[in-house]
Amino acid sequence: MRTHQDPPQTRSPKPRRAITPLLRDAAPLLMLGSALAYTNRWLTLTNDEASALSAAAQNVPAILAAAPSVVGNARPPLYELLLHVWLRITGGAFDWLRAPAIVCFVLGLWLLSRVARRLGGEESGNALVWLGALWPLGFHAGRLAGPYSFGFMLIAAVTWQYFRCIHSRRSSDWVIFCALSLMSLYTNDFAWALIILLGIDYWWRTSEGNPQEPEPLTGEGKTKATLATAAVLVIGFAPRWPVFVREIHSYLVLPRSVRFLFLNAAYNFYVFFVSQSVAPWFWRFSIPAAIGMVALLIFVFAGIRGVARRFFIFSVLLFVSMPLTGIPRTEQLLLLGPWFLLPMAIALGTIEKWQWRIPMAVALATVAAIGWFGILNRRYYAESRFFEPWNTVAQDAADALRSGSGVISNDNSFFFYLTYALKPSQPNSFWRFMGSLPQQVQYPSAWDPQQWEEAGALKPASVLWIRGSSPPEESAEMNRVGEKLSGECGDRITRHLTRDSAYMWKQRFVPNFSGPAWRIEIRQYFCGQSASPPATGGAAPGGSH
Repeated sequence: MRTHQDPPQTRSPKPRRAITPLLRDAAPLLMLGSALAYTNRWLTLTNDEASALSAAAQNVPAILAAAPSVVGNARPPLYELLLHVWLRITGGAFDWLRAPAIVCFVLGLWLLSRVARRLGGEESGNALVWLGALWPLGFHAGRLAGPYSFGFMLIAAVTWQYFRCIHSRRSSDWVIFCALSLMSLYTNDFAWALIILLGIDYWWRTSEGNPQEPEPLTGEGKTKATLATAAVLVIGFAPRWPVFVREIHSYLVLPRSVRFLFLNAAYNFYVFFVSQSVAPWFWRFSIPAAIGMVALLIFVFAGIRGVARRFFIFSVLLFVSMPLTGIPRTEQLLLLGPWFLLPMAIALGTIEKWQWRIPMAVALATVAAIGWFGILNRRYYAESRFFEPWNTVAQDAADALRSGSGVISNDNSFFFYLTYALKPSQPNSFWRFMGSLPQQVQYPSAWDPQQWEEAGALKPASVLWIRGSSPPEESAEMNRVGEKLSGECGDRITRHLTRDSAYMWKQRFVPNFSGPAWRIEIRQYFCGQSASPPATGGAAPGGSH
């Protein structure tokens, strides 16, 4: 017989307390990933994406051979190898091409939120999730099928593992940190700058002492840990050293114009916060955005201390170093995102004075609202490349090729879309993406300028000459082909598509700028009496003569 009543068994509240913040952080990230996937068709695949996907479609020996080669892409090969596996799994299905980049971007934000939570508490972790989800630049660059989202994720992972390693002092954590660092270095050479700054932070933290650390290291211990890490990374990076040194030597040159260097840095700084969706020459938007950016950074710098402030300073140093090392593309600003977002999230989560929190929130909301207004409106973009109608142009060119016309172009994005429009025959029973026209795969009468000249400058009854945005040397090749066709063929029809919205500003501020006012020019040459114009589809001409 029971003499007392057993206490009722209840579930421990700890799992609920642990799961709730996880779900609260995961929900915005899942919504972000879904939104990026849903809006993929809004933004045209860029030249850089087309090059990365085409390179990844090659076999593994070709990817490894191209990485250290002067005539190859000279890029670290890790991302291309992973993308190669993804293309094999999906067969190059068009709607899944950007999926790895989206997953990497979302996962990188989640890892950063863990770092922010460790350094600033639960509110800082949640703040970082929302900062990343509402970041206008992340909406653009976080989906691109280049190596930038993967690099973003690896930088976040290295940062997360760095703090784990410092706190635990376990050898296994140090091994994982070294492995992640090498992966980051084999994705982007710029990671060397971040790792060096982490070494400075490590030395600073252990020198000043930190009550949160289990046991402060002695000077001998710090030296051994630093040298061991440096030795592992230097030896592990050995296959890339020749290319790395050659590229650094080519980048470290005096700028052609100090004014352009300053203006380009200011533009990139603006794009980092607002994105390309609202060009800075739309003053009624850019001036409030610039004021909000400056106010936000002032409050962040003044409101944080210790490691958070150091990482804020590091991020500014990295931003300043990017234009000095010849890194011009706005997509690469994504690599600065982890160390900019981290101190901002810690400031939002730890500053308690409402006199500071409210102005910070207003400044952040102003910047984000202007960026998202431009994204949804689509009328104020600084860069038109996201809306180049290459899909429609490629469909028209595919119809022309099937009817016996020739096509000559210099644009990677066009050839990428043309590959999917034509789907050149393969020995397999089903088609899969094996590379882009006209290099990895071929189709009759589809050439780049060099191939056309090597083929004997063939002139079918009708020839489509399609120029996209390209470096000056490639534009010169296209112009040479155009002059030859103009001299040897009869009539022609010319169309212009997608005006360069920054053309006037490039003329004023870019040294020796000689680019065209339109990003796409299409000429149809009639080289024989039997030629009939191919269908023009839905690509409305921006101009013709």
